[in-house]
This record gives sequence, structure tokens and C-alpha cells, in this order.
Amino acid sequence: MSDFSKNNLSETVKLVDHYNTTFFGNEFGVLVLMDSLSKKVVYHKIVNAERVIYYRKAINELREKDYKIQSITCDGRRGLLKDILNTPIQMCQFHQVAIVIRRITRKPKSEAGKELKILIKTLKTSSKNKFYINLHHWYLKHKNFLNERSSIPDKAGKYPFKHRNLRSAYSSLKRHEEFLFTFEKYPELKIEKTTNRLEGLFSELKRKLALHNGLSKKNKIMFIKDFLNEKS
Repeated sequence: MSDFSKNNLSETVKLVDHYNTTFFGNEFGVLVLMDSLSKKVVYHKIVNAERVIYYRKAINELREKDYKIQSITCDGRRGLLKDILNTPIQMCQFHQVAIVIRRITRKPKSEAGKELKILIKTLKTSSKNKFYINLHHWYLKHKNFLNERSSIPDKAGKYPFKHRNLRSAYSSLKRHEEFLFTFEKYPELKIEKTTNRLEGLFSELKRKLALHNGLSKKNKIMFIKDFLNEKS
């Protein structure tokens, strides 16, 4: 069963939603949608995996309850960054920074990697125009380096790129270009750039749950549902 907020759901409500899933070991996770206007949880559901279909079902269930969703801020999982009934979608900039850092590491050795690390740290304070102009200049400067290939063929007889992680970091920024600055396109909606508000909720939940170490799975789920209902 899905768990909705205790609001009068027969009324039409305007929302700016954040959605994400957090997991508790390998047992289960909880999918949560939060309204950043009221700062309340409007939907939560216990799940056994993070699948795009769960998010889409959650959005559909909210719409069936007469919620009017103004925008969605999410972590950029593939399949979520698509047009959902003309709803503006903002990718969490914090997650984009984390994606790049995972690819290039915290201590990149190449000049290109070091410069990309400096650039990605400006994401949250830059405009779209400024950031992508700087990214384009970075690409032109390091294009030859990025296109270097190994002199040793792989099993398929092809010569792979040497700097695949760096190329992957750059590709993710290009792939998410349409969604990283959605908030600029719709200033009247005051879209939040990150899912930090929801991440903070997850941190609070896990801290409180840790105080009750030893709970069975059933009791953990009951505790989580009670916590989230209080935030509704």
C-alpha cells in the first residue's frame, strides 16, 4: 500500500516535488516524495529496489489524488530525466558533482582531470551559460588528450580510449545539460537545485533508527512509516 500525507487529498494542491530512495542494508528501501513548498512528505512507500517504474507510479498516484505537480527535482537516475506530462525536471546539482568526482577521483593526476575538478566545483554557483562556455573551453583545450587511444587492442580488436573515466565525466555533463539548470528556465516556480532537503530527512531518519538497534525488519518498517507520517 502507498502512504500519502494526511492532507485533504480531495483538494487540488500545487507542489514542487523532490523524490528519492534510501536503503537500509540489503533488506529494503523507502521511496519518498517531498513537497518543497510545504516542506512535508506527500508520499512514501517501502520498496525492495530502486526502479524507475516505482517513481512513475508514485507520480501517477499523486495526480490521481488531484495533486498538481509544478516541477520535480531528482538525482538523475536514467529513465527519470524524461518529460513527464510536461513537468519541468531539475537534476540535483549535488549528485552531478558526485558523479564527476567518482569518475575523475578526488585527486586526479592529469591536468585535464585537475581542471575539470575545479570547474565542477563552480556548478552550484554558475549560470548555465557561464558553466557550459567554460566546459566547452575545457574540452577544446584537452580534446586531443581525451581522444588518445591505447596502443593495445581489446578482445574485439578495437583500440579503446585511454582516459575513459574522464570522458565519462565529461559525457555526463553533456548528457544532463538540459536538466541541470531547469530552475533558470522557470524562475517563477522557485525550483530547488538539489535534493539536499530530502537527504537531510533521510539522515535524520537513520540517526533515530540507529538508536533502536536490533529491531526486526517488521518493526523497522513500522518505525520508518511512523516517522514519515509525522513529517506529512
